[in-house]
Parts: sequence; C-alpha cells; structure tokens
Amino acid sequence: MKRIVLPLILSICFILESLYVEFFPSGIFGINKIFVPHFLLIVLIVMGIYYVRNRTILYAFIFGLLFDAFYTGILGVYLFVFPLIVYITSSLMKVLQANLFVAAIVMLVDVAIAEFIVYGLNILILKTTMSAIDFINVRLIPTLILNLVFYIIIFYPLRKCLVRLKKEVLDE
Repeated sequence: MKRIVLPLILSICFILESLYVEFFPSGIFGINKIFVPHFLLIVLIVMGIYYVRNRTILYAFIFGLLFDAFYTGILGVYLFVFPLIVYITSSLMKVLQANLFVAAIVMLVDVAIAEFIVYGLNILILKTTMSAIDFINVRLIPTLILNLVFYIIIFYPLRKCLVRLKKEVLDE
C-alpha cells in the first residue's frame, strides 16, 4: 500500500491540472488573465523538501515525461524542468528552515523559474508572441496566486504523509 501512495497522489495532481483547465478556462469570469495550474510540480517540490531526494527526482523524471507526452508538443521540456526544480529545492532546503512560509516562498520561486524556462523556450521556437511584460502581468502573477492557494490547501496533509513515508523508507 505504501508503495502506491505517492504515485497515486502524483497521478491525481496530474489529472487535476487537466480538469482545472477544462472547467476553468481563461476568461471564464471575464478576467483576461491566464491561470496555469502547476499542481504536480507543487507536490514534487514539497516531496523534494520532506521526502527522499533521489526518489523524488525519479518521480519528477517519470511525470515530466508523462507531462510532455500528454500536454506539450515538445518532449523534454518538463522532463528537464521538473527534476531540475526538485534538485534545486532539495539542495536549497538543506540550508533553509523547512516551514510553511519559507517553503511557500521557495515554491513560488520554483514555479516562476519553471514558467520562465517554458516561456523562454516558447520564444526560442517562435510559439509565442507575448511580450515579457504581458507574460508577467497576464500569466505569471495569476499563476503564482493560483498555485499558492493550492499549496496552502495541501501543505499540512501532504507534509504529514511525506514525513511518515520517509520514516518508513529509512527504516527499511
């Protein structure tokens, strides 16, 4: 049972992202903003803080490949971004105190880094004409707000689960 908990949580977040986009498309409330859910990335970030780093990076590779296969036209973008973000986060949190507020700030920076990498790659392959100012105002800030709300909702139950699972893994 304990071996399927994390893949199940990650799979649910993977599916929740597409459900969010389906039920709350941009402009639904008359707001001309783009809210991009990064629920899977947030769970991976929290895993990078409170779970075993190498296993989390492996999950990041696997779900990054799945994310690329299902949602993007280019294989390798999220396959590279997810493990990079998890590695940066887990390394950074060895120095910083892992509490709700510090982890929230790190999570916001991580989501912003991921968004900027994807935005930069889209500019490189000429898939977007959005200026940097429009990107920040229309996409980045609303995305950070949405993902902060999700983070606040899931932080305590997920942290408790991850600490318990990490203890079980280390006891083996």
